[in-house]
Amino acid sequence: MNGHHFNKIQYNFFAKHLKADLGNVKTVKSCQWLVDTHRIGRIVNGYWLYTEKDRAAIIQLVKSQLNVDLLFDAYPEQQSRIEVAAHHNDEKANALAVSKDFVLVNSLSTLHINSKSLDINALSSLGIYINANKIETIEHKHIVLVENLAVMANLNKLVLMDNAKHLVNALWVYRGDVKREQSTGRAYDFFRRFKGSHQLLCFADVDPEGIKIAITSGASAILSPNAHALINFNVGGHDFDYFKQSTAKQYLMNKSNQGDFPLELDKLFTAMSAQRQTIKQEHILAHQIPLSVFTLD
Repeated sequence: MNGHHFNKIQYNFFAKHLKADLGNVKTVKSCQWLVDTHRIGRIVNGYWLYTEKDRAAIIQLVKSQLNVDLLFDAYPEQQSRIEVAAHHNDEKANALAVSKDFVLVNSLSTLHINSKSLDINALSSLGIYINANKIETIEHKHIVLVENLAVMANLNKLVLMDNAKHLVNALWVYRGDVKREQSTGRAYDFFRRFKGSHQLLCFADVDPEGIKIAITSGASAILSPNAHALINFNVGGHDFDYFKQSTAKQYLMNKSNQGDFPLELDKLFTAMSAQRQTIKQEHILAHQIPLSVFTLD
């Protein structure tokens, strides 16, 4: 467990055991975290031992971090940094990520959102962050969920085949990543919210994980090279990702064996498995690999 602040699991654990005040608790990760991070108590023979002084120190530490009483109050709900700053010296304590409500969007032409138009393409930027909660309407007919950030800054380098040329007028949404500041959850929620009114597409790496992302994204179509492009693709260096992504591979094998796999994706996965080869979105940009739209239905 990382960080110096009590998370909800740690808070509830110590609230429960300090109320009982037994002086010893069978060691779990929360105990180890407290000893390693705050030097409170000690671990002996698989048990966390604490004194009355240690107990008081924990209660005071929680009070200083979260401004609540460990023995009587529930774990506080997260607030924005500004809300935390209204009553606490540490504006980051138990605060939500600043960008938690925001998603990164871009367009090859002009953004059309909430009945307003904004020309950002001329800026050659990654796009703009928008508050997803404030978006009521999207005037683009197509929304593309993008796996990698590099694509967002290079939309004009994509080679779109005839059945994908309409995507020059699409809204492109960055999926986000595992970092707390750019969580994928918000982007997915935003993307899926328009499932009933827009065509949703996914543009991801051509690797097991990327195909899984496309299938589970909520999209009805995928933007991708065809299987022939994958067979003919060759660059220097070793490609280890096909071998690393065993969980995603098993998921796709199960889908294929169940006959629950769109034809073009099955072709891609078959070619990938035969060649032990993947293509990242950065490769697609660098080698100008043509992209087509394939349905996921």
